[in-house]
Amino acid sequence: MSSGIETLRASGLCMGMTEQELGDLLAVAETRTHAASDRIVVEGTPSDCLFILEEGAVRVEKASSVGVVLIASMGEPGDFFGEMSLIDILPRSADVRAEGPVRLLAFPKRKLAEIFARWPRLQVTLILNIARSLSLRLREADDRIVELSGMLRTGAKGQGG
Repeated sequence: MSSGIETLRASGLCMGMTEQELGDLLAVAETRTHAASDRIVVEGTPSDCLFILEEGAVRVEKASSVGVVLIASMGEPGDFFGEMSLIDILPRSADVRAEGPVRLLAFPKRKLAEIFARWPRLQVTLILNIARSLSLRLREADDRIVELSGMLRTGAKGQGG
């Protein structure tokens, strides 16, 4: 079991933060626990919180016309989700479900706004780290799209030939 500060140190979200900033960030965190299969985040609901995984694993899922599609799995201390809530004001874009017992550090936007007022550098660091993460996720999504497009083309040729 890792401590909250160790979790923050392990998180790419907190890369480049000082020990003081990590401590102040941890001071506004709420520890939340969830049982297996609990929906932690519900697609379409207001985005009001950022989460960092302390223990356990979660699945990011999105409903589609063919059923539920797995978008991502996270299971390492420091993995994070809900970061889009700090970038845009849109509702949640997917469900996040606990794969087993989960312990999270939760950072409500209102508490983060208070700490950002005191630590503008912390806000800039956090947003840059979110931007890096979103860029990486976009690159991975691009690769998936290309791969799926190739599979569709190959499948279409195989059936028509």
